[in-house]
Amino acid sequence: GMHDWVCSFDLNSLYPSIIMQYNMSPETILLDDEPDVNVESILRSEVINNKPGTALAVNGVRFDTTKQGILSQIIQEIYNERVEHKNKQLKAEQELELCGSKSEQYDIEKRIAISSNQQLALKILLNSLYGAMGNKWFRYFDMRIAEGITLTGQATIQWAEKYLNEYLNKTLDTDKDYVIAIDTDSVYVTLDEFIKRFKPENPVNFLDKLCSTSLEEALEKAFDELYYSLGGYENKMVMGREVIADRGIWTAKKRYILNVYDNEGVRYTKPHLKIMGIEAIKSSTPAICRQALKDMFRRIIETD
Repeated sequence: GMHDWVCSFDLNSLYPSIIMQYNMSPETILLDDEPDVNVESILRSEVINNKPGTALAVNGVRFDTTKQGILSQIIQEIYNERVEHKNKQLKAEQELELCGSKSEQYDIEKRIAISSNQQLALKILLNSLYGAMGNKWFRYFDMRIAEGITLTGQATIQWAEKYLNEYLNKTLDTDKDYVIAIDTDSVYVTLDEFIKRFKPENPVNFLDKLCSTSLEEALEKAFDELYYSLGGYENKMVMGREVIADRGIWTAKKRYILNVYDNEGVRYTKPHLKIMGIEAIKSSTPAICRQALKDMFRRIIETD
């Protein structure tokens, strides 16, 4: 369907953050599992970890949190390095939007490419650990950790979805579903009701402030609640606003088009199309067809 004024919220490095928060490592696994812990019981707030110094993953496996695990330490170091490169990339992208000189533009684009490649390489390295933990040929293979990561990830994103809907309905005194879609680490919500009610002069600025002051704070409280319920070494769940789009079209799960005005704080002078899972970005589609499809999508998304 088509939705107006869409914002997305993204969990920073979800799987690595789960490893760090729950202190998942071969040497921190404890033997006293909880058999009745699952995604559904977590969402119903039926689970409380009443054993201090431990973290309870959503597959019922318990981890010692009295000392940081080896895997958690390694992940933390790589994660910190990735954040540095990502911040450099976003700063350069904002500079590019404001740049007027062609020679300066070339230099900025070069810096963006370098920072982007560096942070992407570290992102792949971070996420590869989850795959390794589920590979039986890996020296430290442990299905309890691999399963704990995926199930805890599912519970975490569904927890965010549940909490956002409750918060928005309470704030707007409504009873509807504001969440359009979720995927592994993202939530997409329509905030058109705010635009209709308050009629701001600059909707993008309005939504930017709404997300940073109200919704991100609400999500922070939600993840604090989850952390205190399940325990952990340190609360690592941070969900920040990613895109602000005046319109989005979904054809199926992970198949959508967004007309983006702001991406992670980078404000565009002209909106950018963000296309996911559609033929226009698939390499199997001929280049001339891809461009024609993009032009068609832009016309559709910009027409009332």
